[in-house]
Amino acid sequence: MMSSPSSNAAAAADIGILAQNEHSDDASSMDEKSVWSKRWDVYQSIEYGTDYCGNCCYADIADGSTTSPALPPIIGLSISGMGNVSLPVVDEQMSKIKARAASGEGEKYGIDASKIKIDNPQWDESLKKIVENVAHKLGVDPSYLTAELEELIYMEKGGYIERRNDDEDMMGSLIIQLPSRFTGGELTIYNPAEEDDWESFKFTLGAGKESAYSCHFACHFSDCEYKMAKLRSGARVLLRYALHYKQVGENEMPTAGVVNKSRSLFKKSLNGLSPPDRMVLLPLEKKYDGIALAKFGITALSQEHRQKAEALLAAGADWELLIVNAKLVRSCGNGDHSAITSITDVFDESGCRVTSKMSWLANTIDFSSFERDDGMMLAFDCYDESVSNWGACKSTTGGSKPKQTYQSTFLLSYDSAFEMELKCRVGGEEVAEVCKKIVKTRDYGLLDRLLSVVEAKEKSKFDVKSCQILLQMLVKSRNQSISRVALVNKILSGLSSSEEPDELLYDTIIDAVDKFGHNCFGESIEVLLNDFERKVQKDIDFFLKRIEFALKLNTRIEGEAGLDYLEAATNDLSRYASAYSITDGTDNVNTILSMIATYHDTDLSHVVDVCLNFFHRGTKRQSLQVLMDRTHLLKQLIATNIFEFESLQSSLVEFAADFTRRVKSFEYFKSEAKLKGEGKDIFIQAADFVIEYGTQTEWDKFGKWSIKTMGLFSALIDAVMNVRGPVLGPVLLRDILNKCLLQYSINGRDTSIRSWTVRKRNVRDIVPTRSLHVQKVLELCPGIVQTVDMDKRLPLHYAAASATASFDVIMEVFKACEDAASIRDPMTGLFPFQLAASNGNYKASYSLLLANPNLVSSGIKVSDRKRKRSSSAT
Repeated sequence: MMSSPSSNAAAAADIGILAQNEHSDDASSMDEKSVWSKRWDVYQSIEYGTDYCGNCCYADIADGSTTSPALPPIIGLSISGMGNVSLPVVDEQMSKIKARAASGEGEKYGIDASKIKIDNPQWDESLKKIVENVAHKLGVDPSYLTAELEELIYMEKGGYIERRNDDEDMMGSLIIQLPSRFTGGELTIYNPAEEDDWESFKFTLGAGKESAYSCHFACHFSDCEYKMAKLRSGARVLLRYALHYKQVGENEMPTAGVVNKSRSLFKKSLNGLSPPDRMVLLPLEKKYDGIALAKFGITALSQEHRQKAEALLAAGADWELLIVNAKLVRSCGNGDHSAITSITDVFDESGCRVTSKMSWLANTIDFSSFERDDGMMLAFDCYDESVSNWGACKSTTGGSKPKQTYQSTFLLSYDSAFEMELKCRVGGEEVAEVCKKIVKTRDYGLLDRLLSVVEAKEKSKFDVKSCQILLQMLVKSRNQSISRVALVNKILSGLSSSEEPDELLYDTIIDAVDKFGHNCFGESIEVLLNDFERKVQKDIDFFLKRIEFALKLNTRIEGEAGLDYLEAATNDLSRYASAYSITDGTDNVNTILSMIATYHDTDLSHVVDVCLNFFHRGTKRQSLQVLMDRTHLLKQLIATNIFEFESLQSSLVEFAADFTRRVKSFEYFKSEAKLKGEGKDIFIQAADFVIEYGTQTEWDKFGKWSIKTMGLFSALIDAVMNVRGPVLGPVLLRDILNKCLLQYSINGRDTSIRSWTVRKRNVRDIVPTRSLHVQKVLELCPGIVQTVDMDKRLPLHYAAASATASFDVIMEVFKACEDAASIRDPMTGLFPFQLAASNGNYKASYSLLLANPNLVSSGIKVSDRKRKRSSSAT
């Protein structure tokens, strides 16, 4: 048993918050200025002692239908000189009872205990159980409490007991009402908690109902006063027992005053908990059998555990007490110490199984110690943080990854007046359902209660839908008072950090700004947008919605505030957006283009630059589709002519490098499918950007990629012609040939020879020539070898000037336009044979020179001069 209050007076100084709440015992007076207690205070109250933590009085029916024991309805009552007494008393016996009374007044008569006899052999044993139950209800040790019959009291119509108290020589009184038929006669017991204003408790003792068929009882301490109102009809028979308590050592005699003092700290700590915290869990460190609990309720508990249960019932007079059987499965493998708890059964104090009715507890109860945030367990985690309050392990399973199972019983006490707050403390569907109810009923009181939970518990914060419907309700309300503005701010602040407004919620916030004005919500909007947890590692879509929201705000706000929102959202995109999570940028690109079209009066160059840089940062993991979307964006930006070309040029150069670096990592059949499908126009546009804004490094990569397989190559050149048409197609194809294709050959190093090989049944495989890719281009568009590009160069110039071009490729181009061998390269002033020779391709140089040997005549003088200088030198 725990120490008594008298031996722990010093502990009261450690109760903390309770000292501040001594005169605010009314839990209903909760407002924003309330000073809340913590579960630590409740724990301290229990440590202070549950001895004498009971009620000043108690009354109940004694038929076994409650937690109180049953008294036999057939008493076997007899009075000396009269014989057996029928119960309820019949008319012919009333005068005989009064005749045997030693005293009588006000239609109330008393008969001394010495004249009373009870013949039912079960009575004494049942009385012992009643006394034990009384001890628990009054908060005293049952082993020290005894009851001694003092008198029988008979009352008939008009009978009453004036307000009085009992002798101080005894601890209190136990009144057992035998089966009686009457109305009226209400029993009132006064608790001496306050000298000037005594607390009173009223008990009907079954008047007019079950009183005729069962015994009832009431008990109280001797320092309590009590009275009985007049009987309106019938008669009642009472047995009054004196309750005696054996004092041990220096412990004081239990009184209502002592009990009030012991209960007071516990009561204050419970009632001082904030609404979403008004639930506590007391571990019993053993498991009680469910069958026993269902049959006996709290009376199935040991004396120590029963004492704790009664203390919870006494301190939390309006709270519900439940007995919870739960299971914990704990992993104890290497590095894995996870624990999963579950509720197996729930019983109320009388033993009724309420597991289904209380299913919401599964999500609400936190079995961790009160030391942790939101922990409900009124116990410390001693040696192991997950199992120290669960008693002994029941079983162990598994081999290399063992799991231990614990089963234990807990006392759960909670304030049912705040059931909504308790359900909503963990958020999720419970909060969403309450929000729907608020909107449906327009219950602003319920909204205030919910907001108090949301402000206190991070888990309970709103999801997007709940936040939106609550804001919409306020926006549609005709009330534009300051209180409504405060509610809007609280709702905005209540949006979970894990939730980001969708378009509908952003639009509802805009509606709120339109109705109440921006100045009312500026701070809340800034808090919403500046929440780091909400925006870190989000994709571009997240920030584009914010940018669009800022643009909408910008049209409604005078001054620089709107631009600040836009700048902040844009900078956040640059700083926090995750460029590696995007797999499809179609919607993002459409959003950007839509913003440009809608807000054309606003300078969005910074937004566009940041978006383009975002796509550039994510190149390493971008899908083919994202690259296509990026191409589409650049194409449309150029077409709009809104932005200066110079501001886009660096992005185009970056794109050319990014595309050629990334495209080679895609599966070839996907690129081929894209070139043959609806996306071919964008793919060709990407190729055009590579040609126009790339360098030789990008052209080389694109060339190697394009000739990897014959299927891919054919799809590329066909797409060029199909997309660009007969006029522009040859131009782009010529540029691709010049910059990307002439430099490479069909060989085992750069291409898949197998994919270029022609196979026919019963015919020898046709292995590709090294220049087959050039041949296919010239077959598709033969005239391009005769056209010059923007630098006035012919394809033969490019082929001969390339250090990597093979003899076969050069000859393939030469055969298509032999006259080109006699035309100087405008970039170098050299003939093709000279270009080939300068790159060490002497075989090609010789072949090109044979096409027009007269070309050497123009170089004889140069050759002679060189030779003469060489001779003089020797």
